[in-house]
Order: sequence, then C-alpha cells, then structure tokens
Amino acid sequence: MTSKPQLEAVSAEDAAMINEKPSKRPSGKRDMDEDDDDDDDESDSDVSMVNVDFDFYNLNPDVDQITVKRFLRQTLSTDEEMIDVHPLATLILEEASRMRVGSSIKTDGEESDPWGLLAAVDINRNRTNPSLSPLLSYLTSTLSPRSPLRIFFDFSSSPAISNSPFLLFSLRMLNLPLPLIPPLYTMLLSELTEAEESGRIPKITHFLLWGRGYRLEGNEESNGLDMVDGDGDGKGKGKGGQKRKRQQSGMIGLGSGSFPYHPEEEFIDKVASHVHTYPFKNSQKRDDDSLGVEQYGRLILVERDNLARAVKAMTDVK
Repeated sequence: MTSKPQLEAVSAEDAAMINEKPSKRPSGKRDMDEDDDDDDDESDSDVSMVNVDFDFYNLNPDVDQITVKRFLRQTLSTDEEMIDVHPLATLILEEASRMRVGSSIKTDGEESDPWGLLAAVDINRNRTNPSLSPLLSYLTSTLSPRSPLRIFFDFSSSPAISNSPFLLFSLRMLNLPLPLIPPLYTMLLSELTEAEESGRIPKITHFLLWGRGYRLEGNEESNGLDMVDGDGDGKGKGKGGQKRKRQQSGMIGLGSGSFPYHPEEEFIDKVASHVHTYPFKNSQKRDDDSLGVEQYGRLILVERDNLARAVKAMTDVK
C-alpha cells in the first residue's frame, strides 16, 4: 500500500496541460506519476520532488462542506464572526447541485478535501434566503450610497428586472498552482451556459466575484520569499521592475500597492465594470509595529461576456 506523500505543488508546466482539455473525473482517483529513474548523481541532494495529480470533481455536499466553511472564514478574515458560514456553505453546495455547476480540485479522490473550488449562487433567487441574506447585508454595508453595486445587494432597492446577477465564490488554498485556475472558470462558464439553455437558470447578465486583497507600503520585508540575487547583494525587483534594497539588513522591500490574494483576479479587474474594496470591520488599527500585511475585502462586478474574455486571457498566458 502506497503511503500518502507530503504534497508539493505540481510544476506549472505539467499543470498548464490541464488548460487544453479541462474535464472532471466522476469518481475514483488517478494514480500519481512516480519517477522510477534513480539518479545516482542526485542521491546526495536534500530536495525531494513529488509529482501530484490534481483532479477536477463536481462539488459534493456530503464531503466538501467543512472545507467550504474554512475557506469562507478565510475570505471573511477578521470579520468571520459576523457571518454564520455553516448555512452559507450549505447553500453554495445546494446551488451547485441544483444548477449542476461548479468544480473542486482534489488530489486524493472524490472523498478527499478540496484544495480549491469555484461555485456560483443566483442572487435574485436567494436574495431573501436566510442562508445568503446575512452576507448580502454585510456586503451592502460596505458600499457607498451611490455605489453601482448597491442595486445587486440592497433589499430596499428593487433589483432591475433586466439584471440577473450571480455571486461567484472562488475559494482555495493560496499555494494552489495558478495554471489550475483557468480550467475552473472555463468549466463554470460552460456549465452555466448549459444550465441557461436547459432552463434551470435565467440568462445571466453579471457576475459579482467576492474575495480579499492586501496592501503593501513598500517597506515590508519579504520574509519567506527568496528574492535575493545569487551573488547575495540583497537586490530584488519590486513593482514596476524597480529594484529595491533594504539598507543594512539586506532584506528586500516589496513593491508598494494593493493586490488581490488570487493573482488571476487581476485579469478580471481589467474588464470589470467596477472594483470595490472595503476595510474589514473588525481589523485592528495598524501601526509601525503591526505584523503581517493589511488585508481588505474585494468585490468585482463584471458583465458575463467580459468574464469570458478575462478567462481567455488567463488561458493564453504561458
């Protein structure tokens, strides 16, 4: 019996092959690729590479709920106590089963925990559902009175009949290989199109993608990031290709700016109708001694056809 390996990220080159023909496995597990070639020249190396197969599955209410709740708390960050994630996770998985849309990424068969997932919820259908309404109220509370997003969330304003928005939940471990993400979106759009054509859902006009981001002041040290040049001069590239150097300590200052935790969202930002960011309500006031980076919430409003354009741009990146 093969023991379960310590998982490492599959190489981008291998993962990129998934973009060509994304498909899901109905059940079971694909055997891991094992390298049977023993290289005596590298026997003294301390680095061990493990190839892991990442498989796509339909969302499974019987298996995935605990992980979905954990990912939701992660996205809520310091505001996690404001939303009961249990009914929300249940609704997300129920909607996936009802519409037959959404996917998870797993490494150890259908019964294993997801490393990531992409799901959709029909906002108009569930606007007053007690499983979703607390999140909608929370998001509405972050909007300015004139925000273009308010009509999609606010119960007091009647939603335009012509609008049929869906809320997207892109939830995952942060170290999931990026080449795995475009197939999630490709399959989601294909499944939503099939659901529209079959009459299970109305014609979608907009997507609202909920997530989070972080801000850098430019003086944070790149702890845990090996950005030092080979000659050990302590130089690295910051935002815009500019090289920065931490004086005395040799630590690298990261480029300043605001960034999504999920890099693929930068492609969606470029075609979005509106990108809204908001501070977490329960975050502690930061000062010079604060640890970690400043986090914030994000909402992206994007028209349906423009999301397809963004997904194509993701897929075209080599």
